[in-house]
Amino acid sequence: MKTSLLEYLQCPFCENAFDLLAADPESAEDTKQGLLFCRECSRWFPVRDSIPEILPDFLRIRENDLLFLDSISTRLDTKVYRSLVKTTQATLSYPPKTTDKGTEYKKAEMTIKNKVSDTSFFGPGFVSPFNPGNPEFTWQLIRRLGNVIPLLELKPDDVVLDVGTGYAWTSEWLGKMGFTVIGVDICRTYLDIGRQRMKEQAPHLMVADVEKLPLKSGCFNAVLCFDAFHHIYNRKKAMKHFWRILKKGGNVTLAEPGAEHASAEAAQEVMKKYGILEKGMSLDDIKEYCAGLGFFDPEEHFIIDIPSGERKKILTKKFVQSHIYADCHFYRVKKPAAEENQ
Repeated sequence: MKTSLLEYLQCPFCENAFDLLAADPESAEDTKQGLLFCRECSRWFPVRDSIPEILPDFLRIRENDLLFLDSISTRLDTKVYRSLVKTTQATLSYPPKTTDKGTEYKKAEMTIKNKVSDTSFFGPGFVSPFNPGNPEFTWQLIRRLGNVIPLLELKPDDVVLDVGTGYAWTSEWLGKMGFTVIGVDICRTYLDIGRQRMKEQAPHLMVADVEKLPLKSGCFNAVLCFDAFHHIYNRKKAMKHFWRILKKGGNVTLAEPGAEHASAEAAQEVMKKYGILEKGMSLDDIKEYCAGLGFFDPEEHFIIDIPSGERKKILTKKFVQSHIYADCHFYRVKKPAAEENQ
């Protein structure tokens, strides 16, 4: 984990800054393995292979946490180590309760590796966004990103949160453009594959629940949801966090399937087989998710293909819908730049 990522992180429970413990002594710039500790609530979170895992208590696997503590015990103060082990062991006897209604969907995302029997399932992640044997899907992905980037309205050195980054190729490409990018996903498997592909050139990546983002307020110029927001259960809560972390004048841009997505055959199959939420959205839905937060009215942007012989026709809703040139819906909500507009 590059040390600069620490500047953006905070405990999702008490909003306190983290201390970095048990960091690699020979790698100050890129912590391969360490521990984030909150002095306020005494919670700790692992950093494995440069990727911090900052999940709510009910999504953590405490047996794995104990194994991790054991692996870094020689780099921890003895008293600190024993204290962390004791509190972690206690949660095995008294597992944390939750009222989160999206828990099953989140756990399904996190454990997808256990449900996959096809050995080639994760293969595209090692070459993303390219899909050998499926050039049409490849150019659709690239074109979709090309369409969405202008909507982010980024300037050099701007900071972007890439939500549901998956194999992180979108984070990778934004980073190569010169932006500071933090890619977040609830599934560690996807991030690990992305990091294997990018090696040391990987942008900041972390495992987290976007409904409880462990990020400081007012640090980001834009939030990108690229084919990811439709997997989120509590979208109002996620949007509230996006509002919080955005700087004034920042925006949330979404490239997502439409409201009919959940009834599509492919989406039905994914939900049945893997338990992952597949639910599209409309502009009215976006308005509902943003209600009361202070955003300007959400916008939907259309990419249309108009032959030269039809350029003088009136752009009615019917005409636009019949000439759509994109394979998804583009939405954007902006945070006012001026205090008086909020």
